[in-house]
Amino acid sequence: MNKPDQTNRRSLFSLGTLVLMVPALRHFVTASAKYAGRAAWLTPLIAALPMLLYLHFIADFMGCRREGENLQELMLRCLGPKLGRGALALTTAWLLLYSGFVLRSGADRMIITIYPNSSPAAFTVATGLVCLVAALGKPRTIIRCARLIKPLVLAALLLILFFAFASVKSDNLLPITVNDALPAALGSLAAVSVLLVGVYTLCFVEGQCPVSPGRARESSLWLLWMVVLLCLLTTAITGMFGAELTAKINRPFFVMVRNLVFFRTVERVEALVAMLWLFPDFLLVSLLLWSSQHCLRLIFRFDPAYAGERLLDPRQGRWLVWPCALAVIVSSLLIGRNATGLELWSSQIIPLLNLGFALLFLPTVYIIGKLKKTL
Repeated sequence: MNKPDQTNRRSLFSLGTLVLMVPALRHFVTASAKYAGRAAWLTPLIAALPMLLYLHFIADFMGCRREGENLQELMLRCLGPKLGRGALALTTAWLLLYSGFVLRSGADRMIITIYPNSSPAAFTVATGLVCLVAALGKPRTIIRCARLIKPLVLAALLLILFFAFASVKSDNLLPITVNDALPAALGSLAAVSVLLVGVYTLCFVEGQCPVSPGRARESSLWLLWMVVLLCLLTTAITGMFGAELTAKINRPFFVMVRNLVFFRTVERVEALVAMLWLFPDFLLVSLLLWSSQHCLRLIFRFDPAYAGERLLDPRQGRWLVWPCALAVIVSSLLIGRNATGLELWSSQIIPLLNLGFALLFLPTVYIIGKLKKTL
């Protein structure tokens, strides 16, 4: 295998931050408020401990990789050729399905905020084709793009939260009693689901970073920063609208933006914010699309390492990117054809599949690898 064009872990965490923003702004706050009530702002803090434990599991798992290996190669080595290819096939199916959902959800955001009379197909096809171009290149390009975009997205998010806190009412957040403990624990599952996306998706491109013993510590610091960010997000939204209303709002972050006034002159900036959040969607779908074709190239015994091929060069299985992109676009057109269907996918199907993949599938692969002594 060719040696990858390596990058540093800070750039990888930039990608993780933007990837995490996609599910965080979609349904996380609504789900937290639905189960935890006014204690929703505590759910990321409650999720921090189990996520730190999961992060150490991932660090131990990925610590077994060899130089240049991603999670895909590690899964194949853990399970062996036959069982490993089956696991990679299931992984591919999940990544493509999730990519299709992200495209469909992003299209719904654009329709609600900017183009109410448009069809989602126009947005999903256009975004899918742009992600296809990104997936045809090096994963390092996706990571570098994330590092360039991250300051802009975080600056916009923190500015919005700064103005939102002026409208926060303490009665919507306090008092917190012992009776709120169990609801808050249930609501923390929504935070766990969001944080898991940012943790395990990076493993699919971790081969771009050199193997280093300090992964767990660096990852823990990044995770705690993400927990703080989610706390600020839930506090601002729940504190502004109250838990009861927040639990009923679709995309409460963008509703909050719609109700803000910036510097007494700039109003109604939700369209600009919705456009800005195309970047996290693009990065997540590009990452998952690249990871999917990487899985398929391993299944069909192609060398998945990028060797500087041109954009349309089909050698070494690069043609597999095209059917992956087609599968993502088609799935985005079939998912949630109406508001009720999309809400079902957003609130139940995708979160459950995400938890199943991260908390059941990956640990099972790890345990089998340990039992077979292939790690």
